[in-house]
Amino acid sequence: MKKIAALCLAAALCLAPAYAASGFSDVPEGRWYSDEIAAMSAAGYIDGYEDGTFRPEGEVSVPEFVTITARCLGLPTGAQDGRWAGVQLEYALENGWLDAREQAEGAVSRQLAAKILVCALGLAPDGEAPFTDAGDILAPYAGYVAAAWGAELMEGFEDGSFRPEKALSRAEAAVLISRAVRSCGPERLTAAPDGTPFGGSVELAGYDNPNFRLMLSAGRATVVIDKAELWTDYADPGSPDPAEAAEGRRRQEVLEAMGREREIPAPAVVSEVYELPCTSWFPGSDANALIRTEDGTWYFVELSGRNNGCVPEPTELTALRGLEISSLRWCTTTREEDGVLVCGRDYLVASLPGGGEFVAYGY
Repeated sequence: MKKIAALCLAAALCLAPAYAASGFSDVPEGRWYSDEIAAMSAAGYIDGYEDGTFRPEGEVSVPEFVTITARCLGLPTGAQDGRWAGVQLEYALENGWLDAREQAEGAVSRQLAAKILVCALGLAPDGEAPFTDAGDILAPYAGYVAAAWGAELMEGFEDGSFRPEKALSRAEAAVLISRAVRSCGPERLTAAPDGTPFGGSVELAGYDNPNFRLMLSAGRATVVIDKAELWTDYADPGSPDPAEAAEGRRRQEVLEAMGREREIPAPAVVSEVYELPCTSWFPGSDANALIRTEDGTWYFVELSGRNNGCVPEPTELTALRGLEISSLRWCTTTREEDGVLVCGRDYLVASLPGGGEFVAYGY
């Protein structure tokens, strides 16, 4: 029997902090950037901070924007030559995204961001953009700004200006990358946004997970989890410690509930269901699915309900909002090396009808 050793810890089974739908305490719903920040952070293209904030008005540095762009294309990223973003900066220099003069650690201007993204996506840097301050765009960047505007990647401000020297904000970067990955993604992704190669891939159409049964009838989706292994440790419901006893009873309730047929709560009629694979040893806690409702909204569903009162918990995939999807596949960076299971992350990758793929969700 192969030796299987985990190089990652099981996720803590506790309630998460009450953040906004984006997952960040400073990104409320309804702002012009809220959906894009939620989608791009969930997919792994852009990160927040350890204190639970995103800081949408903060400036983006040149290395940070190069990193985000590299993630958009699934390119390797990492430290090199004493620079935290050395790998992707070297790639950017070699492939004309920027020159040596532009790679400073300072904030990336809107005109330089246009150049980086246009070069990365292979767009032709030509045309004219109808901004009131077009004369302020430095000549070397004019074609790139026009191309970014023509591809509907970048817009101007309400007064008709572009403000080429203005530092790109983190909110603007999230919106920009969201537009890029959904319109100009690579034909076939082979790596996660952080550059880690995918170790496995499964087309979701027709996939059957042997650990649970997902059923669709009359617009209602239900689930029964047949193999309900859940925790690495043990909490005794009869313990004299009140906290351990309460946790033990909660775990028993979750385990019992998983074996029953339970409805997946959805805000509209469910039209499609997809079972997702599992790479861990805990197919109860790692039982997940995708559903699509009649109004075209997609949801990732955590099926155990371990943190939701035993009720399966759907989360909207904002990255797929308003899009037509030709196919979906599950990819993972989990892999086996010399009999050792190296735990990674799982991703949902969407294919667009016109070609191109992008990561819609990471978990």
